[in-house]
Amino acid sequence: MASRKQPPLTTAKAGQLGGKRILVTGASCGIAAASVLVQRRGGIPVCWIPGGPIGPLTNFDGGFRRALSRALGRRPMYSRLSLLRAGEPGEPEQLMHAGWKRPSITMSTGLTMLYPLAGDEQGRLKRASGNWRHNLKRAAQHGLQIQRWDRPDVAQMAALYREMEALKSLPVQHTEAELATMLTELGDHMVLYRCRDAGGALLALRAAGVFGQTAWDLLAAAGANARKVYASHATLWALLDHCNQRGLTQYDLSGVDPVNNKSVYDFKQGTGAHLVECLGEWEWASLPGMCWVVNVVLKRRGSA
Repeated sequence: MASRKQPPLTTAKAGQLGGKRILVTGASCGIAAASVLVQRRGGIPVCWIPGGPIGPLTNFDGGFRRALSRALGRRPMYSRLSLLRAGEPGEPEQLMHAGWKRPSITMSTGLTMLYPLAGDEQGRLKRASGNWRHNLKRAAQHGLQIQRWDRPDVAQMAALYREMEALKSLPVQHTEAELATMLTELGDHMVLYRCRDAGGALLALRAAGVFGQTAWDLLAAAGANARKVYASHATLWALLDHCNQRGLTQYDLSGVDPVNNKSVYDFKQGTGAHLVECLGEWEWASLPGMCWVVNVVLKRRGSA
């Protein structure tokens, strides 16, 4: 990555994550990062950067795209950003100057929830909805074991995801290989909490990535028995407490859809988080007409 306004950046990490992800970070800690989902269509990489990239937008110009191209084997490519944060004055113009443009068809709402971490636990509880507080109290009645998972068992994590996917008729969210690589690559920049029942069975997990003073939702899974004991409420609250104690300022709940996924929207809003309209999606392609083709495919899928 390179920028006229920032120190030169290089690709410090560029590893295939389960064949679908590439992580690109700055040359020095805390400058910039992007986690990129990659699918190949006709041999051409189609890159989706959900919830990011993280860091000053001046770092995500042609230098960033060249670094990504090198990681992909210097092939023609299509890239799309989904920036889940509110924009600062001048940032849309900055993205356009760097070669990005607004897509005609979007894949997300462009909305997220930001949870302010300031205040003690009682003060933050007062910001939560009455129903959310009530469910958190219910969780405390079930003898749940909630703790930071410092040495996670990736097979257990993957099994919980498979259980949730079957329960909700979801496609595969993360393979075991993807989870393992994410844990390895992010290292201390990821915080993972788990919730077990009184007998030690895994009910739920939640993980956040930490960059600067902000934490981002990265992983969330809950099994069939989690809802009965409000395990998701207890696990998220423990993670929010952890972030508060670390002195972080906000927790980004990483995207919401008030219409098509209202239950998740209500859960996140119940914490006391507030809705934010984000910078949203931006695209770039190395070949003329490639953006048009991708948007036509997305439109057809949406109308199917």
